[in-house]
Amino acid sequence: MPASVPTRASAPLRPPALCLPPLDTPWDDFTGHYPTVAEAVTAAQAAGALSCFYYDDFGEYENCIRATPQGAVYEVTLYPRMQLRDLVVAGWLGMDDPVRSEESLKRGLADLVPAHLRHPAIEATVRPSTSCVPRIGWTQRLPLEDLRTWEDVRLAEKDLPLMDLSRITEGRPDGAPYSSALPMEVFDLFRSHGADVFACAGCGMAITDRHPHWPGIWTSTEREYGPCCSRLERQGSLQRIGHVLTKRDARPNQALAGTETSVPCGQCGAPVTDQHPDWPGVWVTRGGYNSPVCAVPGNVGDDAKEYDLVDCVYPHTPGGMSGPADEAIRAALRGGYFKRWQ
Repeated sequence: MPASVPTRASAPLRPPALCLPPLDTPWDDFTGHYPTVAEAVTAAQAAGALSCFYYDDFGEYENCIRATPQGAVYEVTLYPRMQLRDLVVAGWLGMDDPVRSEESLKRGLADLVPAHLRHPAIEATVRPSTSCVPRIGWTQRLPLEDLRTWEDVRLAEKDLPLMDLSRITEGRPDGAPYSSALPMEVFDLFRSHGADVFACAGCGMAITDRHPHWPGIWTSTEREYGPCCSRLERQGSLQRIGHVLTKRDARPNQALAGTETSVPCGQCGAPVTDQHPDWPGVWVTRGGYNSPVCAVPGNVGDDAKEYDLVDCVYPHTPGGMSGPADEAIRAALRGGYFKRWQ
């Protein structure tokens, strides 16, 4: 369930006569399917593991019942969110060796935890996802032998030192409020562990030039801007401007001459050209915002799949032509969350 939808814990109180039925969370569905801990353990022993991914107001989690040689355990994994998640995803996409990438990012996440919050039972781990990029976060486990009810499990979970890490999941070890960009010290920390992570000199977002839908173009995995910087802009123009690695690259941008040829985009129908001087070879709208962004993904309706999205935004593709994002756009259309710009 998206974090913006009220859950039982966050729904506003109403007079009794106006009370609405509480919305079920993924955890409610999980415990409804397995009413007792013993039933979940039996199912986990047969399957190896059962997991439930969900959001709440404090973090993005995966709860898992896992069978181990030492007995069943309850495992909680806390994942990075917002800008820190973007850094992890961009860092993973930017490296050729998946094993090296995972190890570098795990070490970076482990080192990001302030000394007073570190605990020997908390480890940085890699978990499978619904996309090409794995989930990388912090995990802690509880033996289930003395936990008989789901209430026992939830009470024990609240005391896990892991839960204290929720204040740093946005990438600010000092627990400072939300900011539009990560401190550069965080990029330096991950680089010290071998991760190839880069920040846009304009907006500070983590960027990669190896995004599967935007190869060779500096792109953030943030779900609205993608290859467009949110801070740099052309004076007196609606033109969208790309990310830059250094301030000296943020030169005055050029405008269309007005003589460029254009064709309709196969997805949104807007006139697009690949002759824009600032986006050579990239299909950009010929009017309005002069943007390479065709559409953004909306609500997927599934917590795990929504968290795992690496699409950020989709590129324009002229009708009858193919591009690296074709299959993702077809899947988005089938899933009903492809939003066309009007």
